[in-house]
Amino acid sequence: MERPNVKRVRISNERQISIPKEFYDQLHLKDEAFIELSNSSLIIRPTNSEHVDLSEYILKDLVKQGYEGDELIKKFSEIKKGIPQAIDKLTREALANKTMTADMSLDEFLDGS
Repeated sequence: MERPNVKRVRISNERQISIPKEFYDQLHLKDEAFIELSNSSLIIRPTNSEHVDLSEYILKDLVKQGYEGDELIKKFSEIKKGIPQAIDKLTREALANKTMTADMSLDEFLDGS
């Protein structure tokens, strides 16, 4: 007997699956989702679940680095634009078992290299 939050689905020859309608509706999925491998499980999450506001941390770090006035605003905008890519990078690194060190600056954190 299957549990209510578990459904068996078929996998096509093209590696495609169909998400049960009740799960799709409950998660408010649209045309994209995040999928990740965790141990021996696949996790599917809606893309709208990734809202993270790091503004306060960014500003504190920039003030600590000596930025102020227009220069602070400019640098903050640059960093804020890079957050989605930084989150993607952190996700890839976490899945590859890489770690972020405590001594990394915010610029290193957001750097795509």
